[in-house]
Amino acid sequence: MPKIVDHDARRRLIIRSVWSLVSRRGLAAVTMRELASEAGFANGGLAPYFRDKDEILLAAFQHACDETERRLEPVIAETSGLAALRSLCHEMMPLDDTRLLEARVVVAFWDRALFDPRMSSAYGATMDRWRTLMHSCLAQARACGEVKTRTVDEHIIETLFAVVLGFQVNAVLTPEITTAERQHEVLEGLLASYA
Repeated sequence: MPKIVDHDARRRLIIRSVWSLVSRRGLAAVTMRELASEAGFANGGLAPYFRDKDEILLAAFQHACDETERRLEPVIAETSGLAALRSLCHEMMPLDDTRLLEARVVVAFWDRALFDPRMSSAYGATMDRWRTLMHSCLAQARACGEVKTRTVDEHIIETLFAVVLGFQVNAVLTPEITTAERQHEVLEGLLASYA
């Protein structure tokens, strides 16, 4: 009887293996040989699940964005206004080991995204969705009087993105400075300035 293989489970294993290599040794360590070894496959064993390395890297990058979006859904469903905006930022900030690993993966892929149109497009689409969510939260916060600043919403959102993405880079490169506590303090100070 032929062995039944769960292709989705194998694809997830390969993606987790990419994350593991990136977190330990950087994106340059992700060769097909190293990746096959990390995932427990023979050389050439990745071919049934992905066409090539570019497709694997795109899937690993997209998975990081998808994981953040998966956490965002209940946050937006359960809160509104400033509380939702704060929670949205928290889910993007590297406040724990899971989100720090996601930051490591995303930051490692930024340079590649500059030259890979598919990866750049996936990243842009994700950022557009998150901006739309931020706009909605900010509109709710203004409607109920939680945000009174004259600063236009687009500027607030771009500032929040700059801060959150900056936290990702700094938490990866200088974790002793960019602690979860410091990230919370900075975000709270920024949100308070919009009241």
